[in-house]
Amino acid sequence: MKKIRMMLICLLFLFVLIISLPLLIPLNSYKPQLETRLSALLQAQVQLENIEFAYQPLPVFSLNGVKIDGGAGSIEKIRVPLSVFNLFHYGKSLKNVEVDGVRLSPSFAFSLPKRFAALEQGRITLGDVLLTKSSVVWDQNELGPIDGLMKFAANGAFADLQLADKQGHIEVHIQPSGENIRLIMQATSWEIPLGYPVVFEKLYMSGEGSSTGLLIDDIRGESYGGVLRGKALLTWDDDWVLAGQVSVKGVHTEPFSKVFSTTTFVSGRMDGEGVFNYHAKDYLKLFAYPMVDVDFLLRDGALHNLDLITQLRSGSPASGRGGQTRFDTLKGKMVFKDSTLQLKNLALDAGKFSAQGAVSIAKAGRLEGGVSARLQSGVLAISNHIRIGGI
Repeated sequence: MKKIRMMLICLLFLFVLIISLPLLIPLNSYKPQLETRLSALLQAQVQLENIEFAYQPLPVFSLNGVKIDGGAGSIEKIRVPLSVFNLFHYGKSLKNVEVDGVRLSPSFAFSLPKRFAALEQGRITLGDVLLTKSSVVWDQNELGPIDGLMKFAANGAFADLQLADKQGHIEVHIQPSGENIRLIMQATSWEIPLGYPVVFEKLYMSGEGSSTGLLIDDIRGESYGGVLRGKALLTWDDDWVLAGQVSVKGVHTEPFSKVFSTTTFVSGRMDGEGVFNYHAKDYLKLFAYPMVDVDFLLRDGALHNLDLITQLRSGSPASGRGGQTRFDTLKGKMVFKDSTLQLKNLALDAGKFSAQGAVSIAKAGRLEGGVSARLQSGVLAISNHIRIGGI
C-alpha cells in the first residue's frame, strides 16, 4: 500500500513538473530549433514571431506569426497540445495539431503534396491537422477562407485534404496526383449557382489541377428525375473563367419549370445539350453572372395555364391564361443570362397544331413573348400570332 502511495505521489510530482516547465523555460529561446523543424516539414524557409503556452481550455503551445519563404505564405497560429502522445513522441510525431489563419500563394499551395512527399531523415510526422480560416491568395483575389482536415499517411506524406460546407451539402477531397492535385467533390441537395433555386439531388465532380487551372473531366449529377453529364475547365490566369459542356436526359420538367414560374409551367420529359460560361475578375463574383445555353427537346407533355389552341380559334391577339396545350414534342434553346431565362427558337408540334416563337421569364416569374400558331383541319387552316405576357 505504501509503495502504491509513493508511486502515485511520484506520478503527481512528474505531472506537475511537466505542466510547469513551460512557465519556467524561456520558450522563445527554442525559436531557432522550431524554425528548423518547420522548415524541414514544409520544405521551405520558415520564421516564427513568438511562442506562447496556455493552460486553457487545455495545455497547448502556440507558434505565432509564421512566415513562409518570404511572400509564399503565412500562418497566424499553430497550436500543438501538450498531450501524453506528443510528450512521449517528442521530435518524432505530433497529433491533434490545429492550424489557424493560413494564407498561401497558389504555387505554394499546389506544391504542398509534393513537399510533404519529399520526406527527410528525422523529419517529424503528423496525425490529422485541423485547418481553420485557410485561403489561397494572389494579387487581389482570394479563394477562401475555408475550414478543413489534412490527413497524412503513416510515413508522413500528405494523403488527403477534406473540406465541407457548414450545412453538410458539399464535401471536397484534394489528393496528390504526381506533380498536380486530384480534386473530388460530392454534393447532395445542393443549389447550383444559376441565379435560380435549381437543386441537384446528387452531384459528383472530379478533376486534376495545378497552380494555373483545374480540368474537371467528370461531372455526373441527378436532378428532377434526370441525369447530367459534363466536363469543364476552371482557369484563373488574369480573370476567373469556368467554362464547359453538359448534357441532360430524362428531366421531369414540371418541378424544374416551376422554379422559374409557378403559374405557367411545362410538363414532360426533357433531354438537352449545351454549354456554360462564368467569367469574373475575382472568385467571389464568378457565379454572379451565369451564362448557360442549352438546346432542349421535350416529349409527350403540356403547357399548363396556357391554352394556345383556344387563343388561336378565338382570333384574339391578346394574352390569356387558363387551360393547357398538349404537345408531342417541344424543342428550342434555353438561355440563362442576366437573371433572365430566355426560351428561343421554340417549335411545338401537336399533330394538326403547331407553333413557333420565343418567351422570356424574368426573375420575378413574369412572362413576355409571343408565338406564331397554326391549326390545320382538313383543307382549312387557321394562323395567328399570340402574345404571351403576365405572370
